[in-house]
Amino acid sequence: MKPDLRVIDAEPAGSSIVERLEEALEAAKEGRLSSVAIACVYRDGSTSNTWSALPSVPLMIGAVTRLQHELLEE
Repeated sequence: MKPDLRVIDAEPAGSSIVERLEEALEAAKEGRLSSVAIACVYRDGSTSNTWSALPSVPLMIGAVTRLQHELLEE
């Protein structure tokens, strides 16, 4: 007898991902962003991150710290 195998996703599909990315892309196209950092969580539970050239590393660290605080408050 063969086992009944099925895929188990570690993370459910998120909502509003495309909308947030489109908002950031629009701001970038309008020249309103100086830099961007992105943290990703994939459906299999793995993670990655990336960032653009940073004219001001301290400002980006502040933005990421503020984001971390807001996530913790959530």
